[in-house]
Amino acid sequence: METKNLNDKIKNAFTNAAPDDPEAALSLYEERKGNYMIQAETKKSNTWIRKFSAVAAVFVLIVVGCFGFLFYNVNYAVDSTISLDINPSIEIRVNQKERVLDVIPLNEDGRVVIGNMDLSGSDLDVAVNALIGAMLREGYLNELSNSILVSIDGSNTQKNSQLQEKLTAEISSLLNTGTFSGAVLSQTVTANDDLRKLADTYGITVGKAQLVQQIMNTSPLYTFESLAGLSINELNLLLESHSTSESTVSSVGTASDKAYIGTDAAVAAALTHAGLSSSDVSALKTELDWDDGAMVYEVEFVSGGYEYEYDIDAKTGAVRKSEKERDDGGSRPSLPSDQTPATGDYISVDSAKEIACAHAGVPVDGIWDFSIDFERDDGWSIYEMDFKYDGYEYDYEINAITGDILKSEKEYDGSYNPSDGQQGQETLISEEQANQIALDHAGVSATDVLFIKTELDRDDGRSVYEIEFRAGAYEYEYEINAATGDIIKSEKERD
Repeated sequence: METKNLNDKIKNAFTNAAPDDPEAALSLYEERKGNYMIQAETKKSNTWIRKFSAVAAVFVLIVVGCFGFLFYNVNYAVDSTISLDINPSIEIRVNQKERVLDVIPLNEDGRVVIGNMDLSGSDLDVAVNALIGAMLREGYLNELSNSILVSIDGSNTQKNSQLQEKLTAEISSLLNTGTFSGAVLSQTVTANDDLRKLADTYGITVGKAQLVQQIMNTSPLYTFESLAGLSINELNLLLESHSTSESTVSSVGTASDKAYIGTDAAVAAALTHAGLSSSDVSALKTELDWDDGAMVYEVEFVSGGYEYEYDIDAKTGAVRKSEKERDDGGSRPSLPSDQTPATGDYISVDSAKEIACAHAGVPVDGIWDFSIDFERDDGWSIYEMDFKYDGYEYDYEINAITGDILKSEKEYDGSYNPSDGQQGQETLISEEQANQIALDHAGVSATDVLFIKTELDRDDGRSVYEIEFRAGAYEYEYEINAATGDIIKSEKERD
């Protein structure tokens, strides 16, 4: 009985556990399913929030990136490059706030000026003050060489002009010392690839290359090669002599000519050579110029129906070139045929030669490369002759009837009589001096270079040292006038 009662209780328990209403049970399932659907909708809402957050994060990154880019451009990107040229050449790179990012010496003299100074992070005016002070202290700016070139290279034209004006005034004030007054040339750089290539070839700044081209525009006789080796003071003197309204270079102050004899002394040297006094001449004109590797005073005047032209060495006062020609506008009046002389009325070739040598002040038996031609020009009978003596070449036109000198020209060419194997009275600088001149121009020291060749040669009638050497990644070639030490040619290219 007890077993039977136990079985009945188990059966009743299972019966009571089963739902009496299947529809109610199904309804309960659907309600729970609905809860699950509600949970699915909640997940969709969270996905949208995550997407919004991602977009916001990207936006924040863009803003931070832009801010960082602007911050870099303002504080660390090069906005302008200012170059200072005398013989030392230095570049100053600044940011938009005119704070110095870097100061770069471009030659050995530039390294001397900078010394141990670290100007990075300083204001531009502080750096300029320090550099000008060092240039004065080291003697690069003085009463004999008082000119400096300031060049501004930047993309903002208006800012370039403002910076040019500001630095010109500041440097001009610094150079008004108690012993001398400075001269400041300033310009904004409009460089192209050709100009940059020239600057790199000749080892100068782009600013100096642009100044050289500016001066070349004033005379077709100038070449880039002949001017590139000049100092800023010498270039400033040429600019003053050939100033034009088209010049893009601003100038404050006057270039010093105290290293030269001066115009009065140059005129006196020319008059002495011509055998004239100042009261004998008219239409006097003088001009400082660069010719054949030297600074010269070009002196011109008219006297006694003749026009005279002289090149006087600006440092020594020596006559490098002289020319005398009838002041007849370049033509001679024709003689009537009935006035044409017979052959016997001409002076002899020897007489014409003696007249020319006496006028030149040279011995007849000491000249070489003598040549003479007889010409008839508009009825005039003329001996045209040329010869050389003691480093000079002479050209004469002698009236073949009267012996009058119609034209005389004397020009330095460094030539000497090959028959005696000497340079005449020409004194040459040593090989060591020529090497040092090339090294100073290149801005390198002797310990930095490997010399390939130093050779004394003749070129265009003058003695020259041809020098080649390597330094760093560059190969240099120079031609140095062996008599004057002037740089005739300089080239620099990557090795």
